[in-house]
Amino acid sequence: MRLLSLALLSALALPAQAGLFDDDEARKQIAEVRNQAEAKLTAVNERVDQLDSRSSQKLVEITGQLSELSQQIAQLRGQLEVITFNLQGLQKRQQDLYVDLDTRLRNIEEGKTKPLTPGAEAQNAALEAEAASAYEAAYNQYREGKLKPAIEALGSISSKYATSQVAPNALFWLGMAQAQAGSIAAAQLSWRKLVDAYPEHAKSPDALRAIASVQLEKGDKKGAARTLKELTASYPGTEAAKEAEKQLKKL
Repeated sequence: MRLLSLALLSALALPAQAGLFDDDEARKQIAEVRNQAEAKLTAVNERVDQLDSRSSQKLVEITGQLSELSQQIAQLRGQLEVITFNLQGLQKRQQDLYVDLDTRLRNIEEGKTKPLTPGAEAQNAALEAEAASAYEAAYNQYREGKLKPAIEALGSISSKYATSQVAPNALFWLGMAQAQAGSIAAAQLSWRKLVDAYPEHAKSPDALRAIASVQLEKGDKKGAARTLKELTASYPGTEAAKEAEKQLKKL
């Protein structure tokens, strides 16, 4: 019996040991699978990090290129504005010269002006060239935002070269420089002097419109209306008069 009992115990013990062995193997397999999964996950994370790093670097490069392109576009726009402004100024000066020449020719035809002698004509030409050079320098100062020296130079031209072709233009831009510098009353006086002294000049309508604009800015609607009516009556058909008519309808 004792031997039989031992035999039975031995037989029962074998499956138990086998079960323990199976559990150990399963744990080992699970550990191996877990290790493999963790290794793959680590590799994937490293790959993602590399991609993120490259993407971020690429994004920084693209952002830098876009910023550089934006700066270049802004510079080109600035250059285009300057070129357009210079072209408009050149066209306006040419128009002013044509108007002045036409006025002088009509005056000669009507006997209002005596033809100049060769000596006087040469002297007048030299004076005109001197005035034109001074005006160009003063106008460039205004265009560059150097208001104080521009005001001094333009004011000097309007008095020193009052009979020159550039004097009316100098008075107009003098008023513009004074207005931008905050001297509104002085600007109005310069524009009014232009209108009174050179009523037939092409800048006179623009001067009246400028006066009306500053009057409106100050809240003087009655004064602006008077100026705009003067503009439409004195210079009908001009662009300034057309704009004045539009403004009068809004007052």
